[in-house]
Amino acid sequence: MTLFSELGLSKLICTTLKKCNFTQPTEIQLKAIPRILTGEDIMASAQTGSGKTAAYALPIIECLDEHEKIPRALVLVPTRELCIQVEEQFELFSRNRSLETVTIYGGVGYDKQVDKLKKGTDVVVATPGRLLDLLESNQVNLSNIEILVLDEADRLLDMGFMPQIRRIIANLSKERQTLMFSATFDSKVQSLAAQYLNDPFIIRVNIERIEAKEIDQHVYHVHEFDKDALLLSLLQGQSMESVLIFTRTKRKAGWVKDRLRASNVPAEEIHGDISQSQREKTLAKYRQGKFSVLVATDVAARGLDVPQISHVVNYDLPNSPEDYVHRIGRTGRAGKSGVAYSFVSQEDKYLVRDIEKYTGRVLDHAAAAEKTVKAQARRSSAAWA
Repeated sequence: MTLFSELGLSKLICTTLKKCNFTQPTEIQLKAIPRILTGEDIMASAQTGSGKTAAYALPIIECLDEHEKIPRALVLVPTRELCIQVEEQFELFSRNRSLETVTIYGGVGYDKQVDKLKKGTDVVVATPGRLLDLLESNQVNLSNIEILVLDEADRLLDMGFMPQIRRIIANLSKERQTLMFSATFDSKVQSLAAQYLNDPFIIRVNIERIEAKEIDQHVYHVHEFDKDALLLSLLQGQSMESVLIFTRTKRKAGWVKDRLRASNVPAEEIHGDISQSQREKTLAKYRQGKFSVLVATDVAARGLDVPQISHVVNYDLPNSPEDYVHRIGRTGRAGKSGVAYSFVSQEDKYLVRDIEKYTGRVLDHAAAAEKTVKAQARRSSAAWA
């Protein structure tokens, strides 16, 4: 068993980790921390729940060492929710040091964020839009940034942040270290890496999550117009303590939520058209158990940290097998069992083949169970009329 002390971290940080009950590094931490400490650029395939934030936060804290009241590390993230989570990790791990972290994100007033910047900070965690606003109004100086982190790079690109990222990076020193974390390595992410990373060390840790025995994965072959009834039958016929339903589009997320509510199933939605403040309120209620069914798109759900999710439902399959891995990894955490259901229309059968090829695992095509569930769905279809 490898210890944190063997990765090059100081005794002070290792003592902090021990007090926080962090005893053994995850795979991404094992592979990333030593490389980051030597100053290498890295490009890592890692998901929420893999320990990736600590994988870069710990060596950054080690490298910055003492408070200097100027931003020396910058972490760019796609959402306000992830921004807050990253800040919490930095504050947790730097509790025995004098380092300061400031979060910059939209949906709230500028004054408090600007005041914190004026007091001096070492680490800035930000969404690109709000940070660019402050940069162009000369409210923040990024010329001394030594380490840049692009966290969830694929979602930064999916959400259209590339123009802002370019303008932000243009204000940074070229003598910096750049770290990129992404759930997928698609062509857009690779292009971004080619522009801004210098001979990066590649790390991949995606597959371990899909192979977790705690996650039962089931496929239901269903006509597109039968999905609503099938979903209702599953929700009503089984004990599901906390359910996360993924749809491919924002419009479909709203549709599914409305159909569930019409059948007396309390449900909420999160997607890119909902304000960040409202999304935060919805997520807080979800974590508190005030409702048990959340419908989400991939973009909005990235960075969502809800450890007690018992079931994931792919109402629509994602186009990328890597996104499927990320989705189902939301359940079965911390040694708990989890279940993932995927609804597959005739048009999406090829996506199942891609997933099985990517993961090296044949999914459970529950034919017998499907007939039972679809029969129940047809009997209850009037509820959706």
